[in-house]
Amino acid sequence: MAKKARLDLHGFKVDEVESAVDAFLHRHIQLGTKRVQIMTGKGKGLVKSTVISYLKKGGFPWKYEMDARGKVNEGVLEIFLNDGH
Repeated sequence: MAKKARLDLHGFKVDEVESAVDAFLHRHIQLGTKRVQIMTGKGKGLVKSTVISYLKKGGFPWKYEMDARGKVNEGVLEIFLNDGH
């Protein structure tokens, strides 16, 4: 099973998040990657809300990661890149 492309935003400042996400997503769009993950962590939610806002503005469909037991992991977002971006 192939390892998923994942961007870990732990330790990032809120003002660094958008450019990191933008570069990560566009690199994987160019590579033809269909799905990627972004680890926002749970914390205060500032990083996560910044990422979700970016995804909504860009029209990127996403959902929370599900663990092996089917439980939602709100610290990891799964983004779908196969819709023509």
